[in-house]
Amino acid sequence: MPELPEVETTVRGLRKKLLGLRFRDVWSDREKAVRQAGGVTLFNKAIKGKKVLKVWRRAKFIVIDIEGPKSIFIHQKISGHLMYGRYKLIGGVWKSTGNNALKTDPKNQHIRVVFNLSNGYQMALSDVRRFGKVMLVDDKAVDNLKEISLLGPEPLDISYEEFKKLFDKKRGRIKQVIMDPYFIVGIGNIYADEILWQVGLHPTSRVENLDAKYIKKIYIAMQEILKLSIKLKGSSMDDYRTPTGEKGSYQNIHKAYHRTGEKCLKKDGGIMERLVLGGRSGHFCPVHQVVK
Repeated sequence: MPELPEVETTVRGLRKKLLGLRFRDVWSDREKAVRQAGGVTLFNKAIKGKKVLKVWRRAKFIVIDIEGPKSIFIHQKISGHLMYGRYKLIGGVWKSTGNNALKTDPKNQHIRVVFNLSNGYQMALSDVRRFGKVMLVDDKAVDNLKEISLLGPEPLDISYEEFKKLFDKKRGRIKQVIMDPYFIVGIGNIYADEILWQVGLHPTSRVENLDAKYIKKIYIAMQEILKLSIKLKGSSMDDYRTPTGEKGSYQNIHKAYHRTGEKCLKKDGGIMERLVLGGRSGHFCPVHQVVK
């Protein structure tokens, strides 16, 4: 599933293209793709002719604020990603008209929802597994949506003092804790592994055993790694692509994630190992990542 850097990359890319444009209509390959009472028909009526005012992110959710009292709420889920380009509907299938990654990369060909825009371009959702969610919500209700209302703070907005307070009376294994969106949002398997590798903590370390020194290290690593990944347009390990249909490049400099059996890049003699924790895989160096 796309994590914070991938979703932020998508938001930044779409913001550059969509602001000021109007929606002409929306197409869906099935009613279910637009999870709205009245389906695609009522969704079309609500967005037709409406100008895009703002594109923003909360956790892994994308919000497109349009004229009037509604916003478009999108969760790309496990395999979905939003793209922007020129498309034509040919034989019931949307095809990119350009000679670029939107057209040539197989991951970009599973188009489920298409928004036709006033400039003749389209915003399209490619989603292999069909888990993506597109819906209309009231502007005033966005922060109270069940998907958002109980979420933790944003890792790039929180101060160190605020971050440190999150650990007060907190218990559990560090990797599971920092991946918990109700603790802090946007950190999944990839970036949890990368953060803990940089900090030197084993994924099974208990948060109640961590002193202020380690909490500060986690905060610094979290900020550095997420910012760098955004700069490199995220990690394309599987389905994720940028709005131009291209791969991100952060996967090229992973230090821990999916490096099982390889030499630790700290050059400490360690060979990267893998474990399963809470049903999720974790990758770590048994030499410099200590158990607390």
